[in-house]
Amino acid sequence: MSVIKKLLPVLIVIIAIASMAFPACSDPKEMGQTRGEVKASETVAAAKETVAASKVKGAIYETDKFSILVPDGWVTKDLSVEGIVAVAITKGEYLMQLAVYLNPDFTAQHPDALAYSKYLMENSIEQENGTPIEEVTMFDSKFYKTTFTADGMDKTGFIGDKNGEVVAIVTGGKDHQNNVEIKAMLDSIKIK
Repeated sequence: MSVIKKLLPVLIVIIAIASMAFPACSDPKEMGQTRGEVKASETVAAAKETVAASKVKGAIYETDKFSILVPDGWVTKDLSVEGIVAVAITKGEYLMQLAVYLNPDFTAQHPDALAYSKYLMENSIEQENGTPIEEVTMFDSKFYKTTFTADGMDKTGFIGDKNGEVVAIVTGGKDHQNNVEIKAMLDSIKIK
């Protein structure tokens, strides 16, 4: 069996683990602050919120493939398995997962990390009934994005090529796209 067929279930397992292990809750005390996504055309008030988001306190979680800010009060769980370096970071109903695939088996059909990423995203969309693929830029590289709901939790998945390796990110929780701490974690990610 090719490594492609082996790694696809791993991605699905990571998404499934997040879906089952971190179900949504409705306790407002456990929710982080929220804000809108900052764009160049936003007001000064939004820019001030961006500065506030960058002041999220925490510690850096470090692996040989990436580093990421873990805000105070969030819990980490190593999800690494053979062929993937991965971590889940959770707080109440919120979720951040980051994974780097090690040496995926590229084929003529999926000859590089970007093509392989798109293949994985298409399969994930099919499995999770996600929104159509959207191309986004992250870490100065092309990534693919989808949103979906799994086990009652709204999630956003990103996958793409950074330095020739496949990088997958899943964020989740009610209004997670606007959670200041999740935004700070996304902004803090450094792929090595």
